Amino acid sequence: MSWTTRPHEIDAADVVETLDQDECWRLLAASTFGRLAVTDDAGADIFPINHLVNDHLLYFRSAPGTKIVSLTERSGVAFETDGTENRQRWSVVLRGTARRLDVDAEIEASGVGALHTFTRSTKWNYFVITPRALTGVRFTADPDRRTRTDH
Repeated sequence: MSWTTRPHEIDAADVVETLDQDECWRLLAASTFGRLAVTDDAGADIFPINHLVNDHLLYFRSAPGTKIVSLTERSGVAFETDGTENRQRWSVVLRGTARRLDVDAEIEASGVGALHTFTRSTKWNYFVITPRALTGVRFTADPDRRTRTDH
């Protein structure tokens, strides 16, 4: 897996901290909700999903639908989650390859079978994302940004 930083357009007053892999994994594991980006012939699409992290792999469940069709055709995905901790905002992006789990022992060992999801739909399709790249940033939001006029 590669480790890269994200380029940012920031002014001198902004402080954006690039997170190391350990911190990215900690934040991913502490989060339960994020967005999965997939692609198909029409372009990119984004789906909200619940997830869990186990042994530096990201797992999720899905009901049948366009997300699974896209993952079957193109397994390259991106996953993003963000949040607030200690009055600072953070964002973590994992890029990787999604694979449908089809071995009961692997599903049970991952814990994804017991993953809580927000919707009532039956989600008996289990997936793992093997990471290729992981990036993250942390910054303190400027509470006055909305009221200032940039010239």
